[in-house]
Amino acid sequence: MKQLQEKGSKKHIPLPDDYKKYLAVYTTEYDDTYVLETISSLDMEVLRDTISERSERIMEAQFNFDVKDDTAGFKEKEQIVKIRKLNKKIGDNLKRLYGYRCQICGRRIGEEYGSHVVEAHHIDYFVKSLNNDASNQIIVCPNHHSIIHDVDPVFDRGRLLYIYSNGFEEKLVLNQHL
Repeated sequence: MKQLQEKGSKKHIPLPDDYKKYLAVYTTEYDDTYVLETISSLDMEVLRDTISERSERIMEAQFNFDVKDDTAGFKEKEQIVKIRKLNKKIGDNLKRLYGYRCQICGRRIGEEYGSHVVEAHHIDYFVKSLNNDASNQIIVCPNHHSIIHDVDPVFDRGRLLYIYSNGFEEKLVLNQHL
C-alpha cells in the first residue's frame, strides 16, 4: 500500500498488485491537487521495447514537440525620449571660478583624496526652463545638490539664498557671477 503525504495528514491509496511497480505524481495549477498515474511492470516493458533502438535526443524531441511558449515574442513600446543637450563648458568654467568649492557651504569636497567633487545645479530646472546660462547655474557639493532636489526650496535671487519649506534660509557664501 502506497502512502501520499498531504498537509500533515497521510492519505492511503490502495493499488492493485499489478500496478505496484511505479506511481507517477504530477503537480497541477492548484497547490493542493495532484494527478496520480500508475505505471505497471508491463507498461515499463512496452516502453523499453519502444525506445530500445532510438537515441535519447530523438525520444525527447518526440515527447516535447508540442510544447508551447506563450511568453515568447516581442514587446513593442512607443515613447518620446527627451535628450538633455547643453554646453557642459559653462558649468565646468564656473567650477574653476569657485575653485571647486560649494557656493552654499564653501567646502571643497574630496580634497584630501586628491579629487574635487562639485556639481553644477540649474537654479530654474533645465528640463523646465531650457536655460543653461551661467546666470541660471550655481556650483554645489553633492550633499547640497541632493538636498535641493529632494526638498525643492525656493531660490530668492534678490537675497541670493534658498528658502526651505520649514522656514530655514541658506545664503550663498560664495558668489562671483550672479
